[in-house]
Amino acid sequence: MASPGSDPVQLLDALTTVLGDDPKALSQRGSDEYDKANGSYFSAFENEVKPLYIAKPATVEQVQRLVEALRPHVIAGSCRIAIRGEGHTPFAGSANVQDGVTIDMRRLKGITLSADRSTVEIAVGETWTTVYTELEKHGLTVAGARVGGIGVAGFILGGGLSMFSTRTGFACDSVVEFKVVLASGQLVRASADENADLWIALRGGLNNFGIVTSITMTTFKAGDIWGGITYYLPGAFPQLLRAVCDFVHNEDDQDVHVMCGTGYGFGHQAASCCMYHTAGKVNAPSLQRFTAVQPQIEPMGTMRTATHLEFCDEMGKYSTNGLRQFWATLTIKPDVALMEMFHDEWQKTLDSIKDAEGFIVSFVYHPLTKALLENSAKAGGNAMDIPPADGPLFVVMLRPTWTRAEDDERIFAAVEALVETLKRLAAERGLLHRYIFTNYGYPKHNVMAGYGDRSLARLAATSEKYDPEGIFQKGVPGGFKLP
Repeated sequence: MASPGSDPVQLLDALTTVLGDDPKALSQRGSDEYDKANGSYFSAFENEVKPLYIAKPATVEQVQRLVEALRPHVIAGSCRIAIRGEGHTPFAGSANVQDGVTIDMRRLKGITLSADRSTVEIAVGETWTTVYTELEKHGLTVAGARVGGIGVAGFILGGGLSMFSTRTGFACDSVVEFKVVLASGQLVRASADENADLWIALRGGLNNFGIVTSITMTTFKAGDIWGGITYYLPGAFPQLLRAVCDFVHNEDDQDVHVMCGTGYGFGHQAASCCMYHTAGKVNAPSLQRFTAVQPQIEPMGTMRTATHLEFCDEMGKYSTNGLRQFWATLTIKPDVALMEMFHDEWQKTLDSIKDAEGFIVSFVYHPLTKALLENSAKAGGNAMDIPPADGPLFVVMLRPTWTRAEDDERIFAAVEALVETLKRLAAERGLLHRYIFTNYGYPKHNVMAGYGDRSLARLAATSEKYDPEGIFQKGVPGGFKLP
């Protein structure tokens, strides 16, 4: 979304007052620094958005002063702002803004353990790889992202799932404090004891309330994990569906995390299961329903004992920045018959678009077990507000990747139509859940409505309290806004 009537000279003066003319701190079109920063997003769609300026603060004070300097222009309607972390959300305008100012937070660094090592404060310019690398030096880790290269802030503000989620809830549930710059420029803390309404809102409430500068998370002992990825011939997928439904209904081992799916690439289909026993038990009984499925493509398998960092780096190898890629999602109650219908519909859609150059697609089920939802509820509350009684659930994720812009329209249209068909099939059987997993949300879907009326009312009140002029609703168009 473009900024209406931005005055480049006035904006540049405001930005220079805060950041000076250092190209590492402030870049504009035509410079190498600008091209490097603006070309480093996860998706090509974000790379193709062109802000007037990219501001790269290195301190919290600079973030505060940037908000203060840009505030009059936002209120006047002459400037829009984007807030960028690592830039992993794929849709154009999520963390970039045409003809506006993108605030790139990647220079805010710092990983600081508390004196008793029970918590760690993480600046939002870090990635999960840097966090895990530092914490492993102390024999510790946190319930962060499953892919190491993802940025800290966007993942947490969307809720997030980790390899430890069965035991710890959503990743945001492990955050004990946020530091956030409000629309006034004031820096505040948000925790269970201070600004608790803001703390709950930021746990899944995205960029609707301010600019988060750091998060403090609970740490725990890092130990060996047994797991990896097992691949199967396509005909094994019905067995995987039965296995994962049995898992969510009957398994009580809270040290297990799985993702089951099917995919297409390079002219071939395969099924897969990413599975981890976070207490390090080799082929634990809780995972044998997956390891026993045949036929497997054994040369492709990666099952082993390794560290949290090593497994997250492995997951990162399946993503490449700068491609034409996105994801879409819905949430359902477990049902083998419904999921088999989903597979049939996926196959029909695949046949219509698999001829696109460089086309790869994943169709994956992410369990939200009852234990996950119960442990989430015990952690103090979040914006998603999913009653544990609603579980178990599956987050269904589709992720296509392709090469040519000429194929954009038909791939977006095909996936949109597929998701609508899946939603209809689930709704007809009373198996569609309101929740839309925010980290995989699609921009045409009413993602925030999936949080439910009670949470939305609470979030709206929090927004009114901390941002009465609606700076982060009107002046920061990226992400999913409150209704």
